[in-house]
Amino acid sequence: MLKLLSSPAYVFLILAIVCAWLPVVHWGRLSIRPWLVCFALALCTALATGVLGFVGLLLVLVLALVLSGASCDRLPKVLRLALGVVAALLALALAMHKVPEFSNLLIFKGVQLSADAPPFTLYANFDKGIVGLLLLVLFCRKVTSFAELKVDFRRSCLFVFTTILLLCIAGVLSQFFRFDLKLPAATAVFVVVNLLLTCVAEEAFFRGFVQESLHRLSSKPLGSVLAVGASALLFGLAHFAGGVMYMALASLAGLGYALVYQQSRRIEMAILVHFGFNLVHFLCFTYPMYVGA
Repeated sequence: MLKLLSSPAYVFLILAIVCAWLPVVHWGRLSIRPWLVCFALALCTALATGVLGFVGLLLVLVLALVLSGASCDRLPKVLRLALGVVAALLALALAMHKVPEFSNLLIFKGVQLSADAPPFTLYANFDKGIVGLLLLVLFCRKVTSFAELKVDFRRSCLFVFTTILLLCIAGVLSQFFRFDLKLPAATAVFVVVNLLLTCVAEEAFFRGFVQESLHRLSSKPLGSVLAVGASALLFGLAHFAGGVMYMALASLAGLGYALVYQQSRRIEMAILVHFGFNLVHFLCFTYPMYVGA
């Protein structure tokens, strides 16, 4: 955790993501967006400390501009669609670390969290975190008050807990992981990195961007079914590096996350169920997977 907190670029990026839910602050004639202030500080400190280069900065600004256009209802539908495709490709390139001049922070390497699991390496990905932030503030539908969040949670809590339970059962039955109750020393930093730099980014893209866009563009109710299925399938395919079983379980997880999102079509519950399963997996089962003795 100290390594993460010692990097001002990451501190400001994490603050920007948290501030995405804060309203505009009015100070005299000025209207200040807290997330934007923190984001600007994150970019400046990232440039100053070598976390980000000028090419990476340029592409981040291009992504912000394209996303703004894709979410602007005043633009023609065809233009918004074209901008959305460009935004999706650029967001994927950033999230998959294909854009140069990003130096993501290595938190730890080769840590054995379970006796029957492979060594685990954790990065705090600045590029992926930026994608999550920009999608969250420029495209995703969010709650606007704590009261709305409570209503959404009451409506979705059964789906959330059922999804986590079914994914745990599927993981055990497929022998992808086994029961292994633990509390690693790295739990705190895992929670921060996984929630804010992984789950927010992935749900903002697959649910808030892909699923929501398909939902808006398609005829109902068939369009809603296609949106759920497409976001789940794409989520599974994004985990191709882990092999066939990993993709299958990721697709199942994506289906659960997509169904939770479909209930409210706001991003918070999708983030909650995704992070909830990741945390249960981390604390209660072999992590990242079971490989045998």
